[in-house]
Amino acid sequence: MLKEDLTLTYYINKIFHSKIFSKSIPDKFLDEIDQKVIKITFKDSAFSITIHIDNNNITVLDSARNIDAEIIVSPIVFVMFILSKGSDKFSSEIIINGDIDTANKFNNFLSSSNKLREVTSHILGKKNSIRIENLFHEIKSTLSEFFDNSNKDIVDTLTDDLNIIPTELEINQYLDDVDDLKSRTDQLYKKYKDVK
Repeated sequence: MLKEDLTLTYYINKIFHSKIFSKSIPDKFLDEIDQKVIKITFKDSAFSITIHIDNNNITVLDSARNIDAEIIVSPIVFVMFILSKGSDKFSSEIIINGDIDTANKFNNFLSSSNKLREVTSHILGKKNSIRIENLFHEIKSTLSEFFDNSNKDIVDTLTDDLNIIPTELEINQYLDDVDDLKSRTDQLYKKYKDVK
């Protein structure tokens, strides 16, 4: 087993508890979810992260017994939820176990671009945070365009399929034609049989 000071969790917590990071979080910034343990489990992967919010500090835990809320989501939906500022399209894909109020407050925190912008600005500086925000807007518009095009493609496919599917009148006409052909075939068969 790795020594505690060699784990990824140790280094993440070292960053979160550094003076620079601690000073970058405004007072009472995390009050709505203070003293809460929240686990984020990413579907389709073995990765999950458990965080504890305590006195405006974030601590990543290796494991926890008493989890207030668990959020189960695929990584792409999680990122899109944050980028889309809590869009219903993506929030409907999030599964919540435990204290729903805590999970909703955490989701509101994640989807609040002003709060994330404020933290990013404090940590990275205004110039770098503007660059990152512009990058996220480009990614968001590209992904939105992708999803819009995908939706259009699905609609086009369904429309094409509906155009291919015969109407009731066409089906009845086909059945009548088959019946007519069968009766003529039967008549020819009888004539042929009688000729022998």
